[in-house]
Amino acid sequence: MDFSSENSLIQVTVEEQGVALLKINRPEKRNALSQQTIDTLVSAIAMVEKDEKVKVAVLTGNRVEGPFSAGADLYQLLHLSTADAHKTSYLKDLSDAVTHMRKPIIACVSGFALGGGFELAMMCDMIYAADDAIFGLPELSVGTIPGAGGTQRLARALGKQKAMDMILTSKTITGKELCHFGLVSRTFNVDHLLWETLEQARLIASRSAPVVQLAKEAILNAEQTDLDAGIKLERALYYSSFALQDRTEGMVAFVEKRKPVFKDK
Repeated sequence: MDFSSENSLIQVTVEEQGVALLKINRPEKRNALSQQTIDTLVSAIAMVEKDEKVKVAVLTGNRVEGPFSAGADLYQLLHLSTADAHKTSYLKDLSDAVTHMRKPIIACVSGFALGGGFELAMMCDMIYAADDAIFGLPELSVGTIPGAGGTQRLARALGKQKAMDMILTSKTITGKELCHFGLVSRTFNVDHLLWETLEQARLIASRSAPVVQLAKEAILNAEQTDLDAGIKLERALYYSSFALQDRTEGMVAFVEKRKPVFKDK
């Protein structure tokens, strides 16, 4: 599959620093997630995950000013029956592709991320957003509910009361507001957003890849287990890092007051 064409639904470029930039490229439909777009994104993520040169992925829209994504393609969704949705496990492939990545993936959101677009951003490990980016889950206004983790992730991030308010009234919220709630990691002026996001991605890519993956595993586990079990897993992962060459290099470099040279081993 070609991810470099100007007509590709998902465009992928890989920097020398180890950062893959994935752009949703369907501007005429406000980057709505048609099934073809979803299939292409799933394939792009699989390619990035297998590419040893890539250490971090950034997912964004195809234009600096946005949008990120308007969500599901309603023209397609209108013809999807309950039986067909169950038969195809609609949206499960997208959720699995993003959430099962071992490498960190950052959503870079400008313009708006609505419905499935907001859910896609929440699947990612971090969200960097423009100060004035608009987020919302307006599914009730078209007679359905969020179906790609929106009710669950929003309630966990903002609490039941705020999630109820946003979803039942289709209220939108800005990137800056979501940053105060902790759902968005950082916000920037829209003109600086992509540059700042890539800078942070490059910083992460400069770390030891296996150590980054251990940290990601430990953090994600916190959402799935109780504190005692989480601390037990964290300790096991911490101990396992002692076997890495990069752990030795990092500590020796610190003692020698120089920059470490990690080899991802």
